[in-house]
Amino acid sequence: MYLKSLYSGHANDIARQTLTNKNQDLAKNKKRVNHNGEFIKLLDALKAYGPRNLSLISILTGIPRETVRYKVKKQLRDFGFTVQMMPNFYKLGLTRLYAKISFTRHGMKIAQKLLHELGIGSYLSYYCKVAFKNDYIAIINPPSKWANKFSEFFERLASEGIAKDYEVQEIKEVGYPHVSYRLFNFEKGTWSLNEEESRTSEGVVLQRASRDEATNYLMDSSDLAIITELQADAFKPLTKISEIVNRDPRLLRYHFQEHVVRKGLIAGYVLSWFPRGVDAPHLSRIWLKTDPLTTQKAIEFSRITSTSPFCKFYQILEDGTGMVYMLIDRQFTSAVRHLSKLLMEHDIGCESMIVDDATAFSLTMEMYKEGYGWLKPKLDDTITMTLHEMARQ
Repeated sequence: MYLKSLYSGHANDIARQTLTNKNQDLAKNKKRVNHNGEFIKLLDALKAYGPRNLSLISILTGIPRETVRYKVKKQLRDFGFTVQMMPNFYKLGLTRLYAKISFTRHGMKIAQKLLHELGIGSYLSYYCKVAFKNDYIAIINPPSKWANKFSEFFERLASEGIAKDYEVQEIKEVGYPHVSYRLFNFEKGTWSLNEEESRTSEGVVLQRASRDEATNYLMDSSDLAIITELQADAFKPLTKISEIVNRDPRLLRYHFQEHVVRKGLIAGYVLSWFPRGVDAPHLSRIWLKTDPLTTQKAIEFSRITSTSPFCKFYQILEDGTGMVYMLIDRQFTSAVRHLSKLLMEHDIGCESMIVDDATAFSLTMEMYKEGYGWLKPKLDDTITMTLHEMARQ
């Protein structure tokens, strides 16, 4: 299933000029967010508890429940805030892999279709093309027992002349920073990158690799049905989910409380903010990649990148390499210059990779069988399809 997310989309024009936006709607938002302590209380509560338990948020914030409901269901989206549910992949019995594939000129003809097939039937959750190169970046979340199959798969692509080089590494840590909405300047329509103000993170939804959790997971199809639907829409009511998956709403309510919540199958809810919308025409997407870092440098890398309002997530690979995915609205030059300066203060250099095009996928029920667990990825079928397509070229 395609996943409408901040990680997918096309490349956009990169403007170098200084931009201001005296937008009246944004100016109104300043009064409603920056000067509205009630709304800020609500945002802070959503970071901690997500949008599922409005009664709890009402109790913790002191805001009447109906007011909470209105602000979360209506006002939040009108202001450009998004709340995304992040599954705990390790507690779902999955691991996380980073892959970078350099395709041959001939292989580029079917690269996108090949990766799309992996997204449909083989646990790939994201892929993007790197601008100016025949390279693709992919994030794959296979069951731990099948993880090694992907290195074999890419090796097969190389032996068939489809790929000329590849890299596959396990992702040991992923952090999703919360939005730094206090740094947004409504009059100018820009994020403040003041040295002192922007050095503090608003909090991070963190996942670390756990082979024990990935091997000894406890989950069933009802749990997965809830997870897949909430990944697509964190606000979706359980009654609506029950209609979609054709299951008793009381059963799903039990599974949500006793399995999904109590077992920690949800890592957290990430609050992001795009005052001009997630489809704004000037959004630019870029990956940054370091050389392998020491443990201390990796800690500094994660801390620094989490403070950037443009950082959507960072990850640490098994060899210590740090990576960060940035989504930048208009302020490309200043955002890159600012983060580069902070990283270089700690002697951390990065390779930059501009995203040309990207696609994201969610987990699907088709990859799971009740009583058996996660199914084997359909890599052999993908190889057969790929070779057939190559023969037709």
